[in-house]
Amino acid sequence: MIATSSPTDPRLTVVAKIIHDLSDLVQLMLKGLARTKAWQRQLAGHLEDVDRLLQVLRMTIAMENAHDEIAGAAEAVAAACRRAGASLAGSRADSSSLQAMALIGKLGDKLRAAFASLP
Repeated sequence: MIATSSPTDPRLTVVAKIIHDLSDLVQLMLKGLARTKAWQRQLAGHLEDVDRLLQVLRMTIAMENAHDEIAGAAEAVAAACRRAGASLAGSRADSSSLQAMALIGKLGDKLRAAFASLP
């Protein structure tokens, strides 16, 4: 799947950028959370899940696993992003946290869609 694509394939560049941006944003959120409130601790746990699943996705790609496995790993990342965003529903989270989580959710969906479009 990925190994058979050209190294200059623009779709692969987009996927790599999404993974990088999502990872950076998750790391920034984890560093910035005070974890003094219940919603912050819960969000941190969800973000740690996203980070772990991103690592699994990277390893799946590096091991050149089948397309279905890679797409499944990307779907798992997207689902974890959605769960993290949903954990803030009804919370007293500040607007910057809500906006960052909305962006994480969008990046997760873009990642899933990008792998669904690859051969």
